[in-house]
Amino acid sequence: MIEVNELRALCGDDDSMVKMLLTIYLEEYGESDSVLKNRFSSDDVDGLFQISHELKGMFSNLCAKEAMTLAQVIESSSQAGSLPDQTAINDLCGKIKEINQQIERILQ
Repeated sequence: MIEVNELRALCGDDDSMVKMLLTIYLEEYGESDSVLKNRFSSDDVDGLFQISHELKGMFSNLCAKEAMTLAQVIESSSQAGSLPDQTAINDLCGKIKEINQQIERILQ
């Protein structure tokens, strides 16, 4: 989950900045769980590296440490040329769904 208070502090307690970042995330990465699953099912190791690397950075920016760590596991495996474990994909996809729901509640 996103540590909202930490994110708000990084944004100088500017709620409009927080909402802008969350909106950008949803627009750019809101469907990333589907992207991960598609790339995994097609054995696209390079594609998995790309999306997991992007997600790791985005989750770091959003103060979503657990999701960032999950993305890092997939990034490391795919960077080494190996297909990540199915569990790692499932865990990150589940976390993405939780974060998306959290963001939708915040933006209401």
